[in-house]
Amino acid sequence: MTDRIFLRGVELHAYHGLHEEEARLGQRFVIDVDWWLDTGPAAASDDYTATVGYEKIFELVHEVSSGRRFHMLEAFAQAIAAAVLERYARVEKVRVEIHKPSAPIAGIFRDAGVEIVRSR
Repeated sequence: MTDRIFLRGVELHAYHGLHEEEARLGQRFVIDVDWWLDTGPAAASDDYTATVGYEKIFELVHEVSSGRRFHMLEAFAQAIAAAVLERYARVEKVRVEIHKPSAPIAGIFRDAGVEIVRSR
């Protein structure tokens, strides 16, 4: 059995992007993460150590974001997904969606971003 845990709307002010202004000024990013694992053992025992809690993923997102500058959202999302799979063996699959609502696009738009899905 595979279940899904999720974390929505992690907001960061970070310095990722292609342009030097993005590296200098930074901007807002919003990150959603879903991860799939068997939560049966944790649910049956009510044992928090038998799952991967959302605060662990929250901390990991911040850790990856502050670890280096990413030029592309694809690389940023990949780094988060890889870190989740590397750190938490229970996780079978992970989905990372990164929103960049202030992307440097000459025009009016609501959101821009990328979504990736990685699995073991």
